Amino acid sequence: MRIRDVTTTKPEVISHVYWKEKAAFQLQEDVNDIWVIFAVEEGSFTYTIGPQEGTASFGDLVFCPPGVTFRREVVHPLSFHVILLRWVNEANSTLLTDDGIPTGKITVHDLHRLTSTYTYLRKWAAFSTDSSTALRHHYVTDIWMQVVEEWHSDSRAPSSVKDILVQKAIDFMLEHAASSFNLKQLAMELGLTQVQFTRRFKKSTGMAPLDYLTSLRLQKVQKLLLDSDLTLQQIAGQCGFENEFYLSRVFKKHLRITPSHYRKLHLL
Repeated sequence: MRIRDVTTTKPEVISHVYWKEKAAFQLQEDVNDIWVIFAVEEGSFTYTIGPQEGTASFGDLVFCPPGVTFRREVVHPLSFHVILLRWVNEANSTLLTDDGIPTGKITVHDLHRLTSTYTYLRKWAAFSTDSSTALRHHYVTDIWMQVVEEWHSDSRAPSSVKDILVQKAIDFMLEHAASSFNLKQLAMELGLTQVQFTRRFKKSTGMAPLDYLTSLRLQKVQKLLLDSDLTLQQIAGQCGFENEFYLSRVFKKHLRITPSHYRKLHLL
């Protein structure tokens, strides 16, 4: 599979909808006449697109081309973006064929950048003005550019997680990210040493286990900062952090901004 050159190929967004904590899909399968992307923020779901199947969670984008049956089932309550689009040549706005567009799951490695883009995309999801439409198009284009940038940086196609043990670890983290648990103990339960676990996890996802877990927790922190009036102490307790002081240190280290400043900056 070859991904098109980002300098010429751009997504043209037809529709964008954000779903929060969806327990089940109304349609277990569907066929669209344009491209569909499911971009997962929280939770997970299984999918089958032609011969491809797997499980998608935070950091994953699932691409389904037109005319292909998209089967899916929610595993954990799902918060995600549904993006309907077509592909155009930016130079002359002509429609492009499907050649070079990925199908199935693409895993994005820079989760902090992706989370930031999702935050802004979600912020404008409910608006229908010309400005909000242009902003949504911009953020979807940024996600596509991130996919292509990581493709070129790695000199290989982004791959799905094929290591069954790593997928089990990811599923466990998704379910227990809000609680305190020991990654060394998780490795032992998978029959691996901590070194083996770290090596296999990083090979499959491009991230160390602790970095992945921290990204999951910080994503939940960001959502609670914007969607609730909870104190930082309460948020820390719901996101797997020992206390608000440790949460603040980790938040500032990774996002280069304090939680309180982040909340003030993004609230409408």
